[in-house]
Amino acid sequence: MRVLFVEFHRTFRQAISWALDQRPDLEVVAQAGSVAEGRRKMAEGGIDAAIVDVPLPDEGATDLVRELCESNPSVPVLVLTTIEERDVHDEFLEAGAAEVLSKRITPEEVIAAVRRLAGEKPATVDGVRLLISYEESHLAYRDVVADSIRALRPRTEVRTVYLQALEDEIERVDPHLVICSRPNTFDLGGRTAWVTLAPEPDDPSEVCLDGRRRVVENPGLDELLAVVDETAELMRGRYSLGGC
Repeated sequence: MRVLFVEFHRTFRQAISWALDQRPDLEVVAQAGSVAEGRRKMAEGGIDAAIVDVPLPDEGATDLVRELCESNPSVPVLVLTTIEERDVHDEFLEAGAAEVLSKRITPEEVIAAVRRLAGEKPATVDGVRLLISYEESHLAYRDVVADSIRALRPRTEVRTVYLQALEDEIERVDPHLVICSRPNTFDLGGRTAWVTLAPEPDDPSEVCLDGRRRVVENPGLDELLAVVDETAELMRGRYSLGGC
C-alpha cells in the first residue's frame, strides 16, 4: 500500500514513515508538511491511502480531507489529531475520513489503522477484541502486557489506550474484553468481560465474565490469558452473553 503522509512535525512524520516502510506491505511514497504541500502531493497521484495530521500550520485540513476523498473515493484517509473534542472528530468523518484517531496512539496502532484502510482485518478467528488501559505512571506495564498477549494469543485483536480516552475508545471499538485499572463505570452491562486490574499488587483485582464476578489476588499473565481464552469460548458458544 502506497501512503501519503501529511504532518507538520517533521521528526514525527519521518519516524512514523520509517516505521511504516519497515513493513513489506506498506510504503510512504509522499510526505507533506502543510495543506498546500499535501494538495501538490495529492495531485501527483500514485497513492493508495493518506494519513492527515491535525492541526496543520495552514488552514484547511478539513478541506484537504474532503478533497482527497472526493477526488479519488478509492483512497481512504486516516486522520490523526491531538484534538479530543467529539464534534471535531465528527467534522472529519463527515468530510469523508475513514477513521479519526488520537495522535497519542503508538506506531504499531498507526500501522494497524493504515492496514484497516485497505480493508485488512486483524486475524481474529476467535473474535475477541481486547482493550487495555492503565495508569500513566504504569504505561510500560500496560504495553508489555499488551505485547505479551499479542505474541501468545496472535488471533486476538489487542489495542491500548490512555485512561482519559478510554470511554471514547470503548464506544468506537466496542471491545469484548477490557483489562483496565478502573472498574467499568462507562457502559454498565455492555461488555462480555472486564478485568479490573489493581495498580498495587496488594489490592484485590476483579474478573467479570458473562456477568459473573470473582476476586483475584495479584493476577499473573497466565490468569489474564485464561480470561482471554474464556472470553473466546463464551463468544463461540452463545449468542446472548451477560454484561460486565
